[in-house]
Amino acid sequence: MTLSNPLRISLVVAATLQSASCFVLQHSSGARQTQLYANNRRDFVRTVVAGSSAMLIPSIANAKGGDSASIAMPNYIEFLIEKNKVIDPNDMLYKGPDIEVQLKRIGEAGARLPEVATLAEEKKWSQVQGIITGPLGNLLQTLSSIAGTKEAAAAAKTVKQDLNDINSASQRKDSALCIKAAGKAAADLEKFVNIAFK
Repeated sequence: MTLSNPLRISLVVAATLQSASCFVLQHSSGARQTQLYANNRRDFVRTVVAGSSAMLIPSIANAKGGDSASIAMPNYIEFLIEKNKVIDPNDMLYKGPDIEVQLKRIGEAGARLPEVATLAEEKKWSQVQGIITGPLGNLLQTLSSIAGTKEAAAAAKTVKQDLNDINSASQRKDSALCIKAAGKAAADLEKFVNIAFK
């Protein structure tokens, strides 16, 4: 039997009122009577706490049961139909690399290459390393995602080698070699763009 919350609360209140006599101080003078009063009060509190917790907290027996699972089993024929369905390219989330974004990244990285030469002349090697790891590092990822043909992949490999030459020249703190590698990287990057975006 399931009891509603108002009924449970009224039962707890009724049990409390019935046992309220435990809290009335008896007029007697004796240690034994005081001890009896204390024991009655402890017993009352234990009983009320245990009884009210049993009435107020719903038990597992009140859970709903008997419903069957509503799992839909896979159907092999429907799988084959879905597998062979033609996908509309307009519904696809990823439609390949965005050419405008790729060209913007290449342009930003290409604009930083002359800055590498200037910084190498001024011997600011930490700033050269910052450009190599920052915008030119993004350039390496962009080149890899764009290079679709063998010719474009070969041009991307040449640009990567030029960037590695800039890095090694800056680590050796060789200004002339770094400036030469930056110029070659700019020319090779332009060739890559002409090949990849024909």
